[in-house]
Amino acid sequence: MTSSSLRAVALGLALVGASMHLSVHAALGALHVAPVSAANSPGTMPSAAQVAQRSVAVMPRYTVHATQQPDGSRVQELVAGNGVVFAVRWNTLYKPDLSALLGNSFPAYADAARRAAQRGGIQRQFRLDATDLVVHSTGHLHTFAGYAYVRSLLPFGVTPQTLGWE
Repeated sequence: MTSSSLRAVALGLALVGASMHLSVHAALGALHVAPVSAANSPGTMPSAAQVAQRSVAVMPRYTVHATQQPDGSRVQELVAGNGVVFAVRWNTLYKPDLSALLGNSFPAYADAARRAAQRGGIQRQFRLDATDLVVHSTGHLHTFAGYAYVRSLLPFGVTPQTLGWE
């Protein structure tokens, strides 16, 4: 490959990574905010890497805000009636920015993941089941999936089993 081809590939990967980061509207435990899109701004035209499909599904006790990127990557934020994100789910082509998805819960996850990595070997699956925080993630070449939730934020009547996660 030529150096200009390598730069084009690197730029493309950077745009995909940036678009995944922009798809998160609230971190776990934070208030969900309505997305601001370049497509909604007058006089701007989003690039192909920025175009994402967004959907909202209203469930009896919560709302699911989903974003799907052009590459098929999908991030879902589960929002309680009070507007707080109580859970997130991802199924992505590239490793998602878990610090953006997990918010204030990220340090606990990162610490547990670091301890697990010290055991050695190939880590394709990770599970943290702390007092209040649960994170389950898997990943290998071009497939990263997982979910996270905070037990104390689950709406009344919603369990990991009703979400299909446990």
